[in-house]
Amino acid sequence: MNPKRVTERWRCIALFTMAFAINGLTLAQIREIPDPSLEIIAISFRPAVWETEHVFEPENERVNHGGMIYAYFRNISDKEVRLRHWMVNRQDGPSFRLAGDVAWDRFSENRLAPGQTGVAEISAVSKSFSRGQPFEFVLIDRSWRPAAGIRTTLQSDSVWVSAVVIDSSRKNITLHLKSRAAMRCVPGDIYIEPGEVLDQNWSSSFVAENGHVIAQVRLKDALPLAEMLFVGIDLDFNTPGSGRTVWTHRRIFPDYFPIGTWGADPEHYELARQHHIDTIVKGGSSRDPFYSSDAEKYGFRTMVHTGVLPDVDVLRDLGSHPAVACWMIQDEPDWTFTPQMMLAAEQMTRKYNKTKPTFITLCRNVKFFEYAGLPDIPCQDHYSVTAPSSSKWPFRYGTRLEETAYYTRDLKNASEPKPIWVWTQGIFDWDERPNRPVPTTDEMAAQLLFNIGRGAKGILWFTFKQSVAQKYPDLAPEMQYWGRIMSLCRNDWLKADPFQAEVKAPEDVDIALLLSPERLTVIVVNLDYRIDDTAYEWQEKQAVSLSIALPEWLDLNSLAKLDKTGPRPFDFTIDHHHLLLELDTLGPYALFVAGQDHYLANSMNKQWQDLCSLEERSFSQTP
Repeated sequence: MNPKRVTERWRCIALFTMAFAINGLTLAQIREIPDPSLEIIAISFRPAVWETEHVFEPENERVNHGGMIYAYFRNISDKEVRLRHWMVNRQDGPSFRLAGDVAWDRFSENRLAPGQTGVAEISAVSKSFSRGQPFEFVLIDRSWRPAAGIRTTLQSDSVWVSAVVIDSSRKNITLHLKSRAAMRCVPGDIYIEPGEVLDQNWSSSFVAENGHVIAQVRLKDALPLAEMLFVGIDLDFNTPGSGRTVWTHRRIFPDYFPIGTWGADPEHYELARQHHIDTIVKGGSSRDPFYSSDAEKYGFRTMVHTGVLPDVDVLRDLGSHPAVACWMIQDEPDWTFTPQMMLAAEQMTRKYNKTKPTFITLCRNVKFFEYAGLPDIPCQDHYSVTAPSSSKWPFRYGTRLEETAYYTRDLKNASEPKPIWVWTQGIFDWDERPNRPVPTTDEMAAQLLFNIGRGAKGILWFTFKQSVAQKYPDLAPEMQYWGRIMSLCRNDWLKADPFQAEVKAPEDVDIALLLSPERLTVIVVNLDYRIDDTAYEWQEKQAVSLSIALPEWLDLNSLAKLDKTGPRPFDFTIDHHHLLLELDTLGPYALFVAGQDHYLANSMNKQWQDLCSLEERSFSQTP
């Protein structure tokens, strides 16, 4: 059938609809489609947003007025359905792509078996796909016939899944459900496809206004590696007709929190591991000494650079190697490659080997919404001191340290529910700040904490350059200390997500909160510093009082302060479900972990001692 005739037919049809309200949103199934083979079960819209008040990117070829659109559908027929393309407002999808209104789009699967769920992902950039615009969506099958259709208005959802964390067994999932609704709702059954839920445990029986709850899900069998995972959660707003299901998706890979760097020379493998670095950029062959013996000996995992034109030999040779953590497709493609080129690269990479997650590093927050949806692991790099940057700096040698926090937050907003990794500033010398071309220990630590506090699920140092470390001997011990901290906390941080709470603190003190099923991490950074061409100078604060509103379901029984002496108990007060902390002094930063364990500092100290022992271990010798 001629596709042009199909388009004209839809322009002439008087559409009869069946509407149903969903928490202020309205979806309308198009009834004129005869014998639909698919059912559209949800439309999710995430408007493109990024920091503009505190960050300015001077080069932006095209302003993104759209966002990410996910259309979830299910095969309700008894036969396989093969999809050709989609239509919006009676216009063919490919025409939006050719006109530049859509950066890229794809189906999770072009063939759906009976009962199978799929999703159409659309990275839209034009005003036609902005908030409040009508959205009449139709799926076209291989016979050029409409398979399903729906009408709605593009609105961001008031309740959404911000993180889906998969453990190493692929039998346990942690879900973070957040709300910005003005009413509470009750979460109900959780649907996992593919998979069978054995048990689900919610941290609370309800989601409060602007609330945050966590579900832990146990599955009957391990999820199939690299397949698409669909998660649905029933919600009840306790008003007639308000019940609905919120959906999200990601590909199935076990999550882990890397402590990485760009690379390491063989003579520095042991030194890197003694600094808690366990992930490096490394290509080569499975026959090389690194992949045949060194990776296992030192406990390394690797990010393998495969390129926009995928290196097929590498993908096939290293695809089954347990040390490979991800396929590193491209570094900073938002300068040189269009989103459609990166879509082709990502699809070709998975065609040759889909057993490892794909990885892309981005650098311009104005472009995150056009690229972050493509890989399994999006990443960003932004350094606030001494380094070249895409953003406009107030001084040639630096900008505000918290600028990296805005980039990490923006990347996470564009990437949910997938994990994000972040390159953070380490031991490398640029020449933008001639008096000290590397960060100070405090500058390095502050940037790291900003990135972790905004939701990074992996930290990659740029870099671990030993010739520079010898010139600036204060940096390596600092990196080792923070590697110890991350090793101590990363299993918890992996299951955590940023928590937005009512916080009372001095105006120039930044508070970031990470909430996990068992713990709350409190990251405090002093913003009272002066940008300088040698070293940023902090003004120490005296008698700092902090008040943090806790989620209604979290009971804290102990709190530990983490510093170079190790975890130690710290006095706190709970008043009307607010955590109150009194700091005698505040230097550049402070880090606290609170939990339900009555002896949290003691239990963490045992791990701390083990990690200190690792720093003396000889990895080069087989135990």
